[in-house]
Amino acid sequence: MTTLLEKLQKIEDMDSRRIGVLLRHGEREAIPAGSYGNDVLLTPNGVADSTHFGKTLSCFKVNRIYTSPVPRCVQTAECIKKGLSSSAPEIIYDDMLGNPGFHIADADIAGKAYLEYGCMGVYERFSRGEIVNGLASADFLRVHPIQWLKARTSEKGMTLFVTHDASIAHFAFANGIHAYDAENWINFLDGIILDFT
Repeated sequence: MTTLLEKLQKIEDMDSRRIGVLLRHGEREAIPAGSYGNDVLLTPNGVADSTHFGKTLSCFKVNRIYTSPVPRCVQTAECIKKGLSSSAPEIIYDDMLGNPGFHIADADIAGKAYLEYGCMGVYERFSRGEIVNGLASADFLRVHPIQWLKARTSEKGMTLFVTHDASIAHFAFANGIHAYDAENWINFLDGIILDFT
């Protein structure tokens, strides 16, 4: 299976293109049952892997890192920035990436669904076309997040968007980019590449 980094390395003339990367945060501790897990942090491996990921990206022009304000995403963004070292892009916190995120229409209502069905259960219902109260519709995800991401990927080079697996999965499915499932879920530090050139 091709990793995100391998896909990025295959893009020709990366620094002359406008590339947005929706990236899942680094490896985290387990989320306790009955919790949203907002306070769950990266594991030591997650910290090391995120820093290494940044070092690997140092051959690219990274303009900015947008991140969910949820602590594990912030940790990931900071570790990537540390790994990039010389270029040290600005980190910008944005609730659209997770707090609650662009795939959520009403956090209180969607939160109940997540506690009842879990992340995979909510996604499976969404991907079957079922209405999950509190989630943004597929129609919404085909328009508004694209506009939001494109507006922030305004410069040539790469813009990173550190977010959560649920945001990536719902967005990718709604836009026909990828249909995830339990055997083929978004790994830590994996995600999707968007070319806004």
